[in-house]
Amino acid sequence: MKISLATFNVENLVTAGKPIYDGHRPHYNQDEYRKKTVWIKNQLLKMNADIIGFQEIFEERALRECLTGTPMANWHLFVANPTGKTPVNAILSKFPIIETEVIEDLPFVFDFFDEKEITAPLESAPVNIPLKKFSRGVLKAEIKINENISALVIVLHLKSKRPILADNIDRNTATSPELAKGSVRSLIRRGIESCGIRQILSDEINKDEAKPIFILGDLNDNDTAVTNQAILGEEPFRSLPLEIKIKKWKHVFQNCKDIQARKSIENFYYTYIHNGHYESLDNIFVSNHFAELNSKRIGRIIDVRLYNDHVIDDKTSMDKKPIYIPDHGQVMANIDLLQPTQSAP
Repeated sequence: MKISLATFNVENLVTAGKPIYDGHRPHYNQDEYRKKTVWIKNQLLKMNADIIGFQEIFEERALRECLTGTPMANWHLFVANPTGKTPVNAILSKFPIIETEVIEDLPFVFDFFDEKEITAPLESAPVNIPLKKFSRGVLKAEIKINENISALVIVLHLKSKRPILADNIDRNTATSPELAKGSVRSLIRRGIESCGIRQILSDEINKDEAKPIFILGDLNDNDTAVTNQAILGEEPFRSLPLEIKIKKWKHVFQNCKDIQARKSIENFYYTYIHNGHYESLDNIFVSNHFAELNSKRIGRIIDVRLYNDHVIDDKTSMDKKPIYIPDHGQVMANIDLLQPTQSAP
């Protein structure tokens, strides 16, 4: 059985005449909104994925209007507590959604401390960083794919790289040190959020090792960044006893991008371009149930497809992105689920 999963940052999906965030002016007029819903609809039809995780949904009505007139209009949809003012995640599934949960609170208080060699001779207690909530609620959905497999799908949107600055500092006139501090503040938040995701994932695996997990998200960092690696998990050291390695491997996720890269001669994976830098901010991670080297795997990644022709490099192009077209590319992974009678070689 083949299934396909996708992640889709739609960039500020709200109905016409409505402001977003703390703005007062409408974000889209009627014509811009019509063009945006048509563009998203056509992109969804082109991708033809079975399960899609969305980011930057402001209103459920807007997303439903993107599905109108398509077979997806009758699919199962869940939007994570939309307010109309701030972006939330959503999931659309061809398969039944059994249960959903939106996690707003970080599962721990992050304590910071440094290496003793650096802080000596002073010995200070760990400092708690007062971050209590995810910047966007984590969406968890249990989906019944077939009579044998129910999978946990998690939709993420971590804090962006946009600098966090004091209210009296404008980004366009801020000094380089002020911008550096603002970017590091964003990194700290994104890093703590990634640790929170890692805690949620490990808790789910400890609860039910047999249940496969898919992560669909705009992680706002490159695939090799510490934040992404924190979510994926560390591979166990080679010298560890076999039973310990097997236990640890169950907590390690696979980036579909890496699996595709191992199969391809060239790698052109990017979903976002900023100041001429091509970045892979949007990713699909799968649990160890789909690892090639797992003799008990229940499926495998067939391929990964990118839909990024609309993403413009403004360093080399004079074209300007229309407001109704999202600034991120979409990612889709095709996965082959093994039948119960099949066995992995």
